[in-house]
Amino acid sequence: NFAEILLIFLTMLLGWPIPLLPIHLLLLNLVTDAFPALALGMEHGEPDSMKKEPRDAKAGIFSGGVGTDILYQGVFVTILVLIAYFVGHRIESGVWEITNSPDGVTMAFLCMSMAEIFQSFNMRSQRGSIFSLKKQNLWLWGAAAGALLLTTAVIYVPFLVDAFGFTPISLEEYLIALALAFAIIPMVELTKLIQRAWMKQRLSD
Repeated sequence: NFAEILLIFLTMLLGWPIPLLPIHLLLLNLVTDAFPALALGMEHGEPDSMKKEPRDAKAGIFSGGVGTDILYQGVFVTILVLIAYFVGHRIESGVWEITNSPDGVTMAFLCMSMAEIFQSFNMRSQRGSIFSLKKQNLWLWGAAAGALLLTTAVIYVPFLVDAFGFTPISLEEYLIALALAFAIIPMVELTKLIQRAWMKQRLSD
C-alpha cells in the first residue's frame, strides 16, 4: 500500500515518531489489504465499460491515470493518518506536540486500517461516483465488516492489545479515527468530480 510506504518514509525523513510499527504494517496487509482486494475481484463491470476505448496492450500498469490516482489517494490517506496520530496525542496529553504517543499509535492504526477499507469502496470505479453505482458488492461489505471487527479486537481485547503494542482508546478517540478514515470517501469523490469536469471540458474543446 502506497500510503503505508509514504507514511513511514515521510515520518523518518522529518525525524518524527513513526506512527506504525512493522508488526502493525503486517497486520494491515493481512487484514485490510487481502480480503478487500479479493472482494473487489467480485465487482460487477462498470455500466459504461463498453463505451471506453480498448486498452493499449503495450500500456503499463500505471497508465490511464492509475499512477496519478495511487499518488494522490496515498497522500490523502497519509495526511488523515497523521492527523489521527496527533489528535490522539492531544487527547491523551492535552498538548499539541511531536512525540511518541500510545493513543496516537492506536488511533493511527485504526485510521489507516479503515481508510484502506473505505478506499476499497472508492476503487469500485476509477472515475465514476460510487454513489451512482446501482449494484452493491456484498463481498466488499462483508470484508469491510470483518476488517472493522478484527481491527476493533486488536485494540481492545487484552491479550491482542499487549501482543501488538496498542493501548485501549476512549470512545471519543475511536469515533474520531473512524471519521477521519471515512473522510477518504468525500475527498476522493470530490477529486473524481473535478477529473470528470476536466475530461468533459477537454473533450468539448
